[in-house]
Amino acid sequence: MNGYFAIQLDKQSCNAVKKSATMPVIVSDHITLAYKPVKEVYDKYSKLIGKKVGAMIKGYRSNANIEAFWVGDMFLLEDDKKIKRNDNGAAHITLSHKKGYKQGDANSMFTKPDLKIKRYGYVEGKVKYFKYG
Repeated sequence: MNGYFAIQLDKQSCNAVKKSATMPVIVSDHITLAYKPVKEVYDKYSKLIGKKVGAMIKGYRSNANIEAFWVGDMFLLEDDKKIKRNDNGAAHITLSHKKGYKQGDANSMFTKPDLKIKRYGYVEGKVKYFKYG
C-alpha cells in the first residue's frame, strides 16, 4: 500500500513537542506505525483508524542532521491495550531536521546518536492513514 499509518498527535501534543525542535524543518506531528504496509499489516492497523492513543516519551536523540524523541509504550486510551510500531527501528517523533534531509533517515540516528538524553513526557493523538499520490 502506498502510504503509512501513524499516530497523528493532537494540537496540544504537537505544540508541546515542537518547542524542543532546534533545526530549520520542524515536523513534530506524528509517530509512524507502519510505512508502505503490505495488505496483512494494512488490514491490522486499519481497524485502529480514529482510535485515541497515548504514548510515553522516554528519551531525546540527535545528530548533526536530525533530532527526535524516542517513544516507549503506546496504548489505546479506550482499553489500555498496547500497540506497537510494525516497522524496524525505534518508535519516535521526528522533531526537526536540516533542509534536504529525509525524515526516514531518523532510524539510523537511534543506533549511533551524537546526543542521547533521558527525557520523559506523554503525548496523545489518533491513528490515521496517510496516502501518497
